[in-house]
Order: sequence, then structure tokens, then C-alpha cells
Amino acid sequence: MGDSAPSADGAVLPVDHRRWWHWGWPLILLALAAAVPLLAWFGWSAISGSSDGTEVRAPVDPSAPGYRAFVEPTPTLLLVHAEGDRLHGVTLLALTDAGTEGAVLFIAPETMTPSGLLKERWTESGSAGIADSMAELLGIRPGESQVVGDAGWAAIAAAVAPIALDNPDSLVSPNGESRFESGALNLAAADVGPYLGWRNPGESPIAALFRQGLFWEAWLEQVASSSAPEVIPGETDRGVGLFGRALAMGRVWLKAVPGTVDASGAVVLDVPAIGELVNEAIPFPISASGGGSPKVRLLNGVGDLGLTETAARALSRAGARITLIGNADEFGWETTRIAYHDTGFASHAEIYRDAIGAGSVIAEELADSSIDITVTLGADFSHLTADDG
Repeated sequence: MGDSAPSADGAVLPVDHRRWWHWGWPLILLALAAAVPLLAWFGWSAISGSSDGTEVRAPVDPSAPGYRAFVEPTPTLLLVHAEGDRLHGVTLLALTDAGTEGAVLFIAPETMTPSGLLKERWTESGSAGIADSMAELLGIRPGESQVVGDAGWAAIAAAVAPIALDNPDSLVSPNGESRFESGALNLAAADVGPYLGWRNPGESPIAALFRQGLFWEAWLEQVASSSAPEVIPGETDRGVGLFGRALAMGRVWLKAVPGTVDASGAVVLDVPAIGELVNEAIPFPISASGGGSPKVRLLNGVGDLGLTETAARALSRAGARITLIGNADEFGWETTRIAYHDTGFASHAEIYRDAIGAGSVIAEELADSSIDITVTLGADFSHLTADDG
């Protein structure tokens, strides 16, 4: 396939798992897409009322002028691998574009948080403490959480085991006994949990994350090609059952959350790089705090719905929290307009203008206090994206 997992230096490498399952998974994915809507092409959910509770008759056709829709958060799952009071690993899964694109982000238990090491947060507060730490470290709150032990991983992988992968290093116990040899490895279901949580004596936590990426690449590929009736056991509308199936059918980014290992062996995260990574993988997050980024309304003033997706991606990468999306009351806008409704957000409006590369920034009063900035796309943005294509 020519696929690859994250490199040891943390570079993002795409993995493409496009395959059709042989017993009707396309129908299931259609159901999943309905269950986890994003925008129209992300899975929009139409609305019929305004944020202040006043009923409004609004178009329900996403291509019609005046259409409005609340943005559904990007589906995310915090998968915690632990045995008793020992944290083996933390993985954040995201369906960036359900059925088409997703992300698997790996976080080491040795990661430093404002409240101590991540593994200490597990001991103190369990999965709730890990979710709180994700809010502190990544600025988002996961939509779902699931805790899986070694036995749970064995059950998850059983239908497609053994998992064939190329193990980069021999994994040995403190007494020097070899547990997993380097080279071609056929990982039995019962060995998945121990492999994912393994640490060689004195090994960098980053090396362990690299191995986790190799496993996920191999496992998702085998899930995609499997015809097993229950390729992942349990529920198909939530948890790893939903996310594993959806990720296996699309383009997946496997990435260790960027950071460096300090002298004490703790992983110190790279905050600017994390912001870029999260905005790319999770364009519509559940914000960790309501008072962070301004709330943005994105409107299409041209009529080409593809422009909205392009602009939404660019704005999300720039840190915009898009809460409402749709069309202007009338099409035919020549110039993109970025209007801030509070002077405190003027600098944000300039940033968003630079992010989309077109338009003018203006101050505009707005009675709806639930919106801080309105971006209305015009023909200048349409020409810009056409030139890029």
C-alpha cells in the first residue's frame, strides 16, 4: 500500500485505508455518518430556531440563501489504556471528516501536565483526570472516553489477529529476557496490550509512541480488509467500535503529540505545534473553556458550497471556533467581509482575514451576543481558491 506510520521525529505521515468491506459496511458507514453529523459534507444539522429561543422560519436546503446550521463538534474519543493504577497509554481519536479522514494522536503517560505527570493524574483521578488533562494540554474536551485494559485490547483485536507489523526494536524485560523480537512480527490478540504498553529499560517515551503508531497502522489496515461479521466487538455507534471502523475506511493521520523528553524523563509538549496539530485534526472541537476563542459565524455569499468547507478548514487552523455556518441572505457578494461585533476581537478578525487570504475587516454591531465574528465569503475568495486549484 505504501503506507507509513509516524516517524520517530514526530513527522505526520498519511495512511490511506480505502477499501470496501465485503458484507455491507458501506450501509453501516452511511448510518454512522448520520449518527455523527458534521457539516453538510461534514454532516450539517439544520436548525429552525435562533440562539435566543425565538422561533425563525429558516431554509432547510443547505444550498439556499439564508440557510443556517449549528456546527456539530468533530467526533472525538479519548482511549485510555490502563491496568489497575498503571497507565500504559493515551490515544485521542478524531473523525475529522467521517468516512473520509481521521486522526489518531498518541500521548505518553510520562507527559507533564500543570497538575503533574499524566500517569499520576490517572492514579489520582482515573479517566476524568485524564480528560481534564487533555483540556489543559490540548485545549479541547473529548466527546467520549473509554478505558481499555490488556484483556480489552485482546478482545478488540481478536477478529483480525494476528496483527502483522515490522517491529523496529527488540523488546526486553529488565532481566534481559526478550519479549518481542525485532523485525517481522505477528502479534497475537493477547499480546496487543503488552506490546502497546511496553517500555524497554531506559527507553524514551517517544520510541514507545512510535511503536503504537506501527500497531495502529497495521491493525486499521487489517480491519479495513476483514470480512469478519464482528470485526470489532461491541457497539458500533460509539467508542472504539465506531471510531475503529470509521478510521479504517478513510485517510488517517497517525501522530505523536509533539514534545521533547527532559532530563527527568518527562515529556514536555510543544504548545505552538500542538495548536497547529489540533486545529488540523479536530477542526470543530468541544472547547475546554467557553471564554477562549471568539465564536465565529461563517456564511457563504457566493453559492458555491465547496468554498465553505475550504474556508472552515483555514479558519479552524487559525484557531477560530466556528459555531454557526450557512449562507448569506443573498448571494452575489463580490468581497469577503470579516466583521467583528466586539472591539475586543478586532485582532482576531485580522488573523482570520490573513488565514483565508481575502476580504476586508470591519466593525459591525450585532444584537446576537452568541456571535463574536461573522465571516461572509465573497467572489474574491472564490477566485483565490480557483487560482490555488
